[in-house]
Amino acid sequence: MGAAVIFAASLTAAAGSTQARNESGRVITQRVRNTYSCIPSLADPPDQMVLFNDGKYSSPSIPFAEMRAIASGMLDGSLIAVSEMVWNTGGSGNWEIVALFRQVNGNVLFQGVYSPAADLPDGGTMVGRIEIRDNKILLYGEDPMHHRKISKPLIVTSSVFERCRTTG
Repeated sequence: MGAAVIFAASLTAAAGSTQARNESGRVITQRVRNTYSCIPSLADPPDQMVLFNDGKYSSPSIPFAEMRAIASGMLDGSLIAVSEMVWNTGGSGNWEIVALFRQVNGNVLFQGVYSPAADLPDGGTMVGRIEIRDNKILLYGEDPMHHRKISKPLIVTSSVFERCRTTG
C-alpha cells in the first residue's frame, strides 16, 4: 500500500512538473512574439534589431516580417524558444531565418539567428514546423510549391546560431 501511495505521488508530481513546463513554454512563446529580434542584412552589416508585436513587424524598408513556426523547450539547461521568421524588403522574394531566444532572469532575450536554406533535407524550401527535444532543435522543412511536408528534420544545436551584427 505504501508503494502505491508513493507511485501515485510521483505521478502527481510528474504531471505537475509537465504542466509547469507547458505553462512556461506558453509564456516564453507569447513573449517571443512581442520582443526584439534580429532581421539580418541582405548585404553588408549592420543587421536590424526590431520589435515584433504579436509576431509581426513592418517598416518602410521591411514591408512585412512575421514569426510563423515556433517551439519552446529545454536546450543547454535553460528554457528557450525558436521561431521561424520570414520577411520581405519590397522585392519579389521573401527571406527566411530561424531565431533563438533564451529566458534569462524572467526576461526573453534574442540569442542568435540561423539560416537553414539549402541544409533542409529532401528539397525543403522553408521551415514549416519546429520541435525541441533531447537537447536538439528539429527543423522540419516544407516544399509549398509542390505541396509537400517533409518528415525528415534538419537537426541542429545552439552552436549554429550567430549573433546579430549591429553597430554600436
